Amino acid sequence: MTLCLFMAALFLGTENLSAQNTIEINKIASEKAENLRKVIKFDTNTLEEVYQAYKAYETKYQLISADLKANWESKVKLDKELDQSMKTILTEDQYFQYKNLSAN
Repeated sequence: MTLCLFMAALFLGTENLSAQNTIEINKIASEKAENLRKVIKFDTNTLEEVYQAYKAYETKYQLISADLKANWESKVKLDKELDQSMKTILTEDQYFQYKNLSAN
């Protein structure tokens, strides 16, 4: 009986941890998208696309962030994916502004 309760608590704890990770990822992606919009003016559709790009980035980043040294190549690839997404989403001028912000 005690084992069953322990297993149930463990399962629920894992489920809550995943839900909390998702909430945290969404929060980070939203903050990054809104902060970028404050500097680079774009419309609501672009805001949603930027949010989705950051959300995809943060989701993958969570998987490798525990050991960035061992996952350095994955991090570089992930950064390139985000950059390519932004290049597709933003206008040429907006992308230029984004790259200048990223360099600082």
